[in-house]
Amino acid sequence: MSGNIGYFSNESVERVRASTDIVSIIGRYVNLKRSGRSIKGLCPFHKEKTPSFFVSPERQMYHCFGCGAGGDVFSFLMNYLSFSFTEAVEELASEASIKLERTGRDTTRTDVFREIVAQAQSYYRKQFRGNAGAAARDYLERRKLSEKTVEKLGIGWAPHGNTLSAHLREEGYSESQLIESGMVLRSTQGSGVYDRFRDRILFPISDRRGRVISFGGRLIEESSTGAPKYMNGPDSPIYRKGDYLYGYRNAAKASRDLDMVILVEGYFDHARFVDAGFECAVATCGTAISPPQARQIGALASSVLVCYDGDSAGQRASVRAAEIIMEQGYLPEIIAIPQGQDPDDYILERGGESVLELIGRANDPIRYALELLGGWSSVTDSGKKVKVVKRLVEIASSATEPVIRETMLKVVSEETGYSMKTLELEIREEDSKIRKPAERKLKGTELNRWDSRILGLILLSREGLSSPMVDFILKDDLHSESGARIFNEIKRQADSGMKFFQLSHLEDNDSSICARLLTVYPEQTDQADSERLMKAVEKDRLRRERKQLKSQLIAAEDEESKELQRRIREIEKIEKKYYK
Repeated sequence: MSGNIGYFSNESVERVRASTDIVSIIGRYVNLKRSGRSIKGLCPFHKEKTPSFFVSPERQMYHCFGCGAGGDVFSFLMNYLSFSFTEAVEELASEASIKLERTGRDTTRTDVFREIVAQAQSYYRKQFRGNAGAAARDYLERRKLSEKTVEKLGIGWAPHGNTLSAHLREEGYSESQLIESGMVLRSTQGSGVYDRFRDRILFPISDRRGRVISFGGRLIEESSTGAPKYMNGPDSPIYRKGDYLYGYRNAAKASRDLDMVILVEGYFDHARFVDAGFECAVATCGTAISPPQARQIGALASSVLVCYDGDSAGQRASVRAAEIIMEQGYLPEIIAIPQGQDPDDYILERGGESVLELIGRANDPIRYALELLGGWSSVTDSGKKVKVVKRLVEIASSATEPVIRETMLKVVSEETGYSMKTLELEIREEDSKIRKPAERKLKGTELNRWDSRILGLILLSREGLSSPMVDFILKDDLHSESGARIFNEIKRQADSGMKFFQLSHLEDNDSSICARLLTVYPEQTDQADSERLMKAVEKDRLRRERKQLKSQLIAAEDEESKELQRRIREIEKIEKKYYK
């Protein structure tokens, strides 16, 4: 299970679930269309041409019949945007204006790591403002970054030595906690720990709720020991590089107001856009853009702009970033920065008004890629037409949304003169290279019809988890491993006082199976359905007992054999009554 059970009260989580429309949430990221009782669209978790992703507004569930992904609204945010269960609940509670009740500290121990990193941020800010931070302040002044922007970004200073680790130890944190938080490293020379960040300006990285979870650091002068110019915090219990965007919290509102989000690579590039009045900028945290980051960017605004460095590495990275964004169903444009410059240099040299000029010159990924080669006429002269067209089609084929894909193919056709028919044949060849995902069929994770009937009736009971069926059914009544696991979780939630089943408490495979069951199962069940199932379960119990007795009969002695035969006859008489 990816989430954290017990952090919020069951009642709080249920209020959030009941107040959230799964169709509205998923519809922000997936183009959905009604299909009978359900709503369908192209699956956001794998590449497909024919929709196999279904959302049930009645059940508040989703399931893909292509790759097996499925769950409730919490599961969707966890799988699509890489939220933790806690973050998913907090995000939806905030939207619904629901105050969450906590049951205690986070059982995954993330509370203590948040406290450590928050204390580190407070310490680094204090160092920046004091005498120790004079060199850092001078450096930022030389780079012409305004005090207002520095304060807004919460930039700090990590001084020389191991002052942070000493400070945090005084606050009562253990060495193992500090190491796991990512703030310190274990010494390679004897015992003890030392500060991860030293002699560096620090950019605090926040989660989607605005809480600092890690840092990105930069040296202000060259290291005599060969230390890297930039250093990023490691993955930790509260931070995963590929799941978070630097500047996301502040960019969220600005991006929605401007209907525009700008993706950059570096912390100073981001700071320069903010300094110029464009808080809609976000940055990756020292890595190439990941699918979860691309989804978060696409969800912020309809206009997505990629603005990386102007050197060849930055240009290649720009195209690759655009491909990943298109794979997630969005169409970005790429801003071309002159060779040898980065966005920070460019905007500083030309002023904040140059940002609008950059945005105005932004191009789609196909035209940008062609411009890098000097245009189609240069390609023709070089004799590399076929190779270039194949690469352009490859870029277009990364788009999973049919409209975006066709739009990009038309651009290739317009720019190169190749017919759409030829390009469509080429894109089919590209698609054939992509392996179709097999539906998840792991050992012990498939429900048979019997288990589906039992679990479906319980989960769709009008009485919720207070249904008499929850007490009547036994673990042995389920015939599959997955069915037994799901029932155990149903029982656990019922015993803890929960009124309705929460899918997010299941392991991913069981959650997907359960979501599929609830997506395709018929109407909500009533008392008559329960009575019919109880009768069927009692018959099944008798059948299993009779089968077991017959196997024991083979090796039984005389007296034991007579007793076993007597019990078998009794069972057979009872079974005849059920079939009348």
